[in-house]
Amino acid sequence: MDSKNKKRYLFAYVVCLYIALAGIILGDISAIPAGMKEIFYSNAILITDYVALAGISAAFLNVALVTLFSVILLRINKLPMNGKAIFTIGLMTGFACFGKNIFTMWPIILGSYILSKVCKEPFSKNLIGGLLATSLGPLVGVAYLHGGVSLTSCFYAVIVGIAIGFFMPILAAHTSTLLKGLNLYNGGFSAGLIGLVFVPIMMGFGFHFNNESCWATGCNKEFAIFLYITSVLFIIMGKLTDPEHAFKNFRNMLKRPGIAKDDFTELDGMGAVLINMGVNTIICTTYLLTIGGDFNGATMGGIFTIIGFSANGKHAKNISIIILGVFIGSVINPSASPTTPGIQMGTFLGTTLAPMAGTYGFFGGILAGIFHSFAVLKISLGYAGANLYNNGFCGGIVSVVLYPLCSKFFKANTYSEISESMKKTSH
Repeated sequence: MDSKNKKRYLFAYVVCLYIALAGIILGDISAIPAGMKEIFYSNAILITDYVALAGISAAFLNVALVTLFSVILLRINKLPMNGKAIFTIGLMTGFACFGKNIFTMWPIILGSYILSKVCKEPFSKNLIGGLLATSLGPLVGVAYLHGGVSLTSCFYAVIVGIAIGFFMPILAAHTSTLLKGLNLYNGGFSAGLIGLVFVPIMMGFGFHFNNESCWATGCNKEFAIFLYITSVLFIIMGKLTDPEHAFKNFRNMLKRPGIAKDDFTELDGMGAVLINMGVNTIICTTYLLTIGGDFNGATMGGIFTIIGFSANGKHAKNISIIILGVFIGSVINPSASPTTPGIQMGTFLGTTLAPMAGTYGFFGGILAGIFHSFAVLKISLGYAGANLYNNGFCGGIVSVVLYPLCSKFFKANTYSEISESMKKTSH
């Protein structure tokens, strides 16, 4: 592995440590054992905010561990730390705040490993698909807790997890062509389809998908400060990584549509990517403060996910349009508001549709955001809230529905010029 990727992996390890330390500073370290037990004994069906369920320290430790194990798996399998790997880490980090945990992820990853062996393929080919498949971790949790924890329920959980991990990479390869790069959470769309099949089957065998929603409040000051500090650190690191070109390349990045194939690490460089992460974090934090929203595991998870996709598809311009669209949709919706929990999550996770704004401009993005704000509150009912990437499934449907309309009436942005400084390193 070259020095560039070694440095990026080292930075990922530092981020894991940073998250764990933040949890210690912001929370109560003595509550970690009890909090981790609460996480392990929760089915994590939407919305299960681990900050509300287990406390800040335990929630952040779970995030750090899930992120660390994901990074280690990527490193062992020698995957380059490019845009795809970074957004995968972002998804693992974000959703470890409200659903993924270090217990339910392993049977699913085992399923993807078995797929690789059956197909005689390197595990590296299916690893990212397996990590993304952990969005269906609540299915493993439901099976594990069925009738009380026992050897039988553990067996059910392993079988369910293996089946999910086995099917997900295969299905994701198919659905990516349908979405045309306009929905960044292809894994969420695939997971939603699997959930629509698996949940009714499990219900038929007597498994129960019950959950009391957990949503933390009262953490705004601490978390907002943490996020602003994080954003400044990202920007400083970006400038230090590429002192001469980082900001110039960032401005070039803002011209891009942000479709799924737009790997900003290759097109604009890691310096610009880190600045993009910082700017996007500032946008999200400021928005949440402005509307009087809640900083908790669920909303922080959405912000962490945006940070990950700041390396592949999302930038300040295209996410801002989607955020505005979701806000408008929530204002005109008689049964919701910008501070409705599902809308708060959907505002940030709805930026899965950032390519709609980047490709079809302001009005295309606003339309996508409005549609998403209505759909995201109802679509999860089809799989009983067991797909953590509910916004990815919803965004997939919205993008498929709007693509014919937008492509008919809006001129598509196809800008793809590599930043000038990156042309030298690409040869």
